[in-house]
Amino acid sequence: MTSLPPSDESRTVPAPSDVGCEWIYRLRDYAPSERVRVRAIDRRPRSVRVDVEFLDGEKAGQQENVPSGRLHGPWSSVQRYDELMANWGRLAAEDDISEAEEYAIDTVFELLIPDEIATCWGQRQVKQVTEVHDRSGFEKLIGTTLDEITTAVASFELDGTWLLSPAGSLLVAELACLQSPAPVLDWVMEDEAKARDRCISGRKYQAHDGSGERTSDPEWEYKWYVEHERPQHELLRQWCGHRAVTTYERVTAAEAEVRRLDRIVRRLLDVLQDHDHVLAEVIEREHETERITSAGVRPEIERPKHPSEMPVRYVKVRAPRWW
Repeated sequence: MTSLPPSDESRTVPAPSDVGCEWIYRLRDYAPSERVRVRAIDRRPRSVRVDVEFLDGEKAGQQENVPSGRLHGPWSSVQRYDELMANWGRLAAEDDISEAEEYAIDTVFELLIPDEIATCWGQRQVKQVTEVHDRSGFEKLIGTTLDEITTAVASFELDGTWLLSPAGSLLVAELACLQSPAPVLDWVMEDEAKARDRCISGRKYQAHDGSGERTSDPEWEYKWYVEHERPQHELLRQWCGHRAVTTYERVTAAEAEVRRLDRIVRRLLDVLQDHDHVLAEVIEREHETERITSAGVRPEIERPKHPSEMPVRYVKVRAPRWW
């Protein structure tokens, strides 16, 4: 099982049998490890504090009452723990990503990367860490090798699983968009349509004070869109690439134009039918039977016919004159 970065929920709390034993103490998550001896355990209703005695350095012999969260296991495992925390520190050093990048990464992983292939998660200390579960499937999704990623960003292998820094998650999301831009662009268009409606009419929501349903102000919705949603949309389009975005927008525009023209033709046919025009039925039949669809847009390639298979065509010619 992969060891997660330190959190208040996953600390190791000394047991009564650990009194008198040497433990790992850290003032902060990435501070140096110090050797202490557990003197007593003070269990309170909502927390646990521990009396410890420092054994090395300038603080040797000094005793303090500290939160249990500063203790990280028996001192015998300090070498492995220090190596682990050094690796997490390298990942945390590449945690300088914006809010828009965080949201965009989450969107890409939700749309394109199944949980059995890789997951992206974060805690208070390290955000947006990618955990690769299926190496071959992961490489197919991003179009490159895992070695290329681990060379470019901070990463480390733990219990057979590769962990990538937030900068690595950013790179993975961009590569996945380049490989499969269509689902991402579909989501962006759909989310922009929802934002447009909210910026026109506001959004209904349940009040936090329990007073019932309320409607947000359209101006506030637009401000939220400009500050939070639009940067994410533009970043996702950038990751998908100019060619994919242009092609997608051209196809979307063509489909919308076809629907618009179809509505116009329907209205014209209704007018012709109301006036019993002789061409109304012919035009309607041609409009339905001669539609160009995706099933028939490709050129049909047939086997060349043998001369014996070709129909005989008789061409009438004018008889020659003999005078």
